[in-house]
Amino acid sequence: MDVLNNPANLLDWKELALLVFGVLEAVFRLTPSEADNSLWNKVSMFMRYTLDYLIPNRKKGGGKH
Repeated sequence: MDVLNNPANLLDWKELALLVFGVLEAVFRLTPSEADNSLWNKVSMFMRYTLDYLIPNRKKGGGKH
């Protein structure tokens, strides 16, 4: 009942961002154009590099997540 009174309690900003990116990826992948797939690949690669920068890999041999 608390969610009905205050919808902001339903999703945190991180969950909302992941939801938006998931829906956008589905839309980009379902369209037949390769141009928008290329655009999404660039956005996805940027997000991956940002995540690797923010949360570095601490295992002994290094590498990616």
